Amino acid sequence: MTSSRPYLIRAIYDWITDNNMTPYLLVNAKMEGVNVPPQHVENGKIVLNIATGAVGSLSLGNDCIEFS
Repeated sequence: MTSSRPYLIRAIYDWITDNNMTPYLLVNAKMEGVNVPPQHVENGKIVLNIATGAVGSLSLGNDCIEFS
């Protein structure tokens, strides 16, 4: 059986945006493969606004979340 996590993330993202709220991600900046601006990292973490107007090409995939 596949993980329910990506489905829940997509559902919560849709619910937040449908209600005109701003979706945010709390990211572990120390995790391998994470590429974030280091000047904004605090205690190894960064909070990112992933609203449609803040990011381009948002992809809420099964294994990762990507945007530009």
